[in-house]
Amino acid sequence: MFIKRLSSILRDPRKIFFGWWTVLATGIMCSWGWGVWHYSFGLYFEPLQEEFGWYRAEISAAGSLRTLEGGLEGPFGGYLTDKYGPRVVNLLGILISGLGFITMYFVNSLLGFLLTWGFVISLGFNLGMWGPLGTAIAKWFVKKRGLASSIARVITAIGDSMLPTFVLILMTTFGWRSAALITGLITWAIGIPLTWFFIKPRRPEFYGMMPDGVKVDAKMAKDTDALIKAGQEYTAREMGEVEFTVRQALKTRVFWLSVFGFWSDRIASPLFTMHLIPHLTDIGIDRVAATTVLGFMVLVSAPARLLGGILADRISLNRLKYIRILNNALVWLGLLCLMSARDLWMVYAYAIFRGFGLGINAGAGTQIVGRYWGRKGYATITGIRAMLGIPVGVFAPIYVGWLYDNTGSYMTAFEQALILYVASIIIWYFYNPPKRVAAVSDVKKFL
Repeated sequence: MFIKRLSSILRDPRKIFFGWWTVLATGIMCSWGWGVWHYSFGLYFEPLQEEFGWYRAEISAAGSLRTLEGGLEGPFGGYLTDKYGPRVVNLLGILISGLGFITMYFVNSLLGFLLTWGFVISLGFNLGMWGPLGTAIAKWFVKKRGLASSIARVITAIGDSMLPTFVLILMTTFGWRSAALITGLITWAIGIPLTWFFIKPRRPEFYGMMPDGVKVDAKMAKDTDALIKAGQEYTAREMGEVEFTVRQALKTRVFWLSVFGFWSDRIASPLFTMHLIPHLTDIGIDRVAATTVLGFMVLVSAPARLLGGILADRISLNRLKYIRILNNALVWLGLLCLMSARDLWMVYAYAIFRGFGLGINAGAGTQIVGRYWGRKGYATITGIRAMLGIPVGVFAPIYVGWLYDNTGSYMTAFEQALILYVASIIIWYFYNPPKRVAAVSDVKKFL
């Protein structure tokens, strides 16, 4: 039966629900974006210090600007995504981020670097990539949202595990300037066609389809209003999901708990990303091996992302909070391994704990937000939450770099992060679903 079904699909790819093409395109674009921007940032520390003599706190400020820009842009980008659709917003993000990497070729001052990486590149990737693309998945899938999201995240993880090494090869072969230039051109080559052909502006009901590829008769397929109503009934029946307006979501206690819960991860994240490779080289691990560890950590997260998505689809609404708790507990164990590491095997132990925790949370995140607040204001709600994370997101990278510059070690930052993760586990325990509201009837007005 499976072979016959697969053969039928290969003969006519149109039989595949369009949402799955969106998942594939999302995975490819996000793997590239996060791989060359987020996970490869630490590779720029050494060449920039060698050429310009900048301190790590100064270079880290680009990460703070990235978070500041992302937080300020979050609600705006989310609103545009919900109103005009993810295609336009992602195309704009791709164009800006590619231009930013090309501009890196001409950087000759700290201010120029901070503005280029911290603002232009970051504006592009914060505006585009997972914000609008994750929203597209959230609106095309309901019962299978966690699975769809986790598949996209798995593809992302596989790419992210290799891309820092790819960027390092570019830097070693051509220098960091040419590596950035090449990165910008590839960003355009990958992102523009994938967005145009595989990302639809609106939810499936506007194209004669139902979420998850549920079959509809030919008559209903031509009646958009009837399909929208049927889609809302389907989400309520299958997943107990009700569509909140943004204003209604902001009035729920659980929204504000989620803001505080994510603060701990924002404070500690510089230790896991931009400062990881510098820390590993400080304890005697060569740069190539350190880059491999980062790739391994992301690769380990791949099966966990799939597991997280499947769990988020299947477990009850009241138990979704335990996915967040499990994530933070695993990250806490990983951080303990990292701060104690003197040999490479301890670093890999960190990568396993951190990667698995990261993966479970990433795979489940899209479904959790959708099941709590629905599809209507999904992008705007997540964007506002990002904006509220600005204070700690801006402060953390510079603070971690400052601690290193003044103590010659990351140990103090590690100790403080351990305490914060314990606090966040307590916060997530109270992360219960919001009280239901009446279903929103007029979806068209918001879109």
